[in-house]
Amino acid sequence: MITSRENARLAYRHQVPEYIPCFFTDIALIQACPAMERYTGHMVGEDYFGVEWTYEPTIHAPMPTPGKHLFESIEDWREGIKLPDLDAVDWEKQADIDVHTDFQAFVAGAGIVPFQDGISIYDTDKLRVCMIINGPFERMHACMGFENALMALLEDPEECQEYFKAMFDWKIEYIKKIAQYYDMDVINFHDDYGTADRMFMNPELWRELIKPNLKRVVDTCHELGLIYQHHSCGYVEPILGDMAEIGIDAIDTLQACNKNLPELKKKLESRLTFCGGFDNQHVLDVPGVTPEAVKKEYRRVIDSLAPGGSYVIYPIGGTFDFVPAFLEEHFQYGMNFYKQY
Repeated sequence: MITSRENARLAYRHQVPEYIPCFFTDIALIQACPAMERYTGHMVGEDYFGVEWTYEPTIHAPMPTPGKHLFESIEDWREGIKLPDLDAVDWEKQADIDVHTDFQAFVAGAGIVPFQDGISIYDTDKLRVCMIINGPFERMHACMGFENALMALLEDPEECQEYFKAMFDWKIEYIKKIAQYYDMDVINFHDDYGTADRMFMNPELWRELIKPNLKRVVDTCHELGLIYQHHSCGYVEPILGDMAEIGIDAIDTLQACNKNLPELKKKLESRLTFCGGFDNQHVLDVPGVTPEAVKKEYRRVIDSLAPGGSYVIYPIGGTFDFVPAFLEEHFQYGMNFYKQY
């Protein structure tokens, strides 16, 4: 009998799996040394870069403390950023801790809790995914503030290019450590490029400053035998073709603000696995959302994006109150979806 891990890998290889893989049931998600990239407590603290974070209970996650910047101008990034020493981490010890930490606990809004009875992700048959948060653009605005970062892209693209090269270099070395000390299937690399209705930057600027460096990360993952999945919330429709071009295997969490997802899925499904497609803002995360509305949204997305395979259910949201009704519909409808083929 096929395992969840084997089934999910079919979807990531742009094939039709036996059933639709789902984040809540088929994926084991971890971070590698999570405090390096973001404060992990529930108050105020710093990450390894020196950025201060403040926990925000409404989203069950910390955010960069407003007004606390490491530098204001991109010209000062070399002095302002302290790149963590990856060789200073005891990776064997850290890996043992991380693979016993269940990030699906976030679904219940409970933060990070250990697997029960010492079970690790290696003891399951789920797809093993390592999430790397705060990609180079996200790290930029965490260090200098969002407005300053956006202005830097326009006013000093040459210095931004130097920053991006250095930060992507560091990320590549980080991924090499993960490949050496963790047995993962997928690198889930986070770097958000869009708001609810447009990209943070002109797509041409993204292609100039970020795309070539991102390709280096994708190539590294493939050389290490890892699937590369990119996470970018919001509107990214203009660059989905570029993502497929540079070899990105999968994209999440595709949100409903990308209006042409069914057409793009048909065009790109042989090269890019689509993960998501749900309307969290207007349906899943609405306070008091009814089970009927959740199930209707589930079927809308599955019927439009799951045909042809190369699709994974990624309904990541804020409150997760929708999960019980969502999973009920998944087991009744989604698990049998591909039997019609």
